[in-house]
Amino acid sequence: MAEPSAYDEIQDGRLDDLESLVTAEYQPPEGTEYSFPVANQGITQEQFRLMFLGQANGMIHGDNGTVNDSPNSTGYRYYLEGHSSDSETNQRNTLILRAGTSAEAIVEGFYHRLTEDMELPFPPVTTTTVYRVTLTYDPRKFKTSPVNIEVWNAEPPTAHGQTHVLLHTVERRPNQLLSQAKITRYRQYTAGLLSVQNENQLPDPRSVPAGTLAVPSASGRGIFVRSNTRFEWVDPVAPSPWEDVFQINRNGWRVGTGSEKPMARLTSTGIQLKGFFIRNTASHNTFGRLTDSRFFPNRRIRTPMATSGETVKVLIIDTNGDLTIEGGYNGTYVSVDGINYPRD
Repeated sequence: MAEPSAYDEIQDGRLDDLESLVTAEYQPPEGTEYSFPVANQGITQEQFRLMFLGQANGMIHGDNGTVNDSPNSTGYRYYLEGHSSDSETNQRNTLILRAGTSAEAIVEGFYHRLTEDMELPFPPVTTTTVYRVTLTYDPRKFKTSPVNIEVWNAEPPTAHGQTHVLLHTVERRPNQLLSQAKITRYRQYTAGLLSVQNENQLPDPRSVPAGTLAVPSASGRGIFVRSNTRFEWVDPVAPSPWEDVFQINRNGWRVGTGSEKPMARLTSTGIQLKGFFIRNTASHNTFGRLTDSRFFPNRRIRTPMATSGETVKVLIIDTNGDLTIEGGYNGTYVSVDGINYPRD
């Protein structure tokens, strides 16, 4: 389709002026106090946006695509990935934004739907460039399509009131193939809040989007969230089960047995350790090792601990999972009951 000429643009402007004469334009209320909407009257774009401020921006996330999706759906709502081969990705310099069965989102109260996969360009660069793939609300496009998929090679603009939901970043370097570019996926999603009397009255998780929060009103019942990977309700506050994730021997120290066996678990506030380590004839103050990286800090940390009747010592946990008593220790065993440190 040919680009509009200067004459065409002049005529378009004249038509816009005529449209305002023949179209009943809504006049928003004014004054010290007013409310909206009013029965049998329209609302402005800004009023519509304000009415939906309670709805967070983001994709609507079911398990396989839509909430009640077909079992054979690809399930990747707004998911960015390469073509079927690296050679095609690099030849075309594009990536595919997947629709799944149907990708859906809400931005500033406006609904967006992607029904088919979309090919997006990420051309070669001469300097390191971070492309941003967004769902963008642009108030200037209110009469046509207020929310659209956009690709930006810099910070997305906001000068005209645009709002952006970041789906992905693609970091591309000079002389780098697109298949080698770093893709970081964000894909925030939005869901609602509901209340029930107790957890036995939670609705079928297939009937609500992932991320939906359910709050039982009975005392001490906690909160539940609809999983984004399975059709189930999970309690994000409840600790995980205790797990045996310690090396049996470390530098001549051995782990306790029975009720004294060292264990670890994940909680909403961090990582908890408990149990005993028996010294025997060991002289090294590194007395234990975690064998599961879920329980490692990603930085070396120091945390207080109590040891066999002596004054409180300091426990050092490094990024390899080693447990060391700062300054040495001469007791017959080490107790790590009650140790709690943040999840990094």
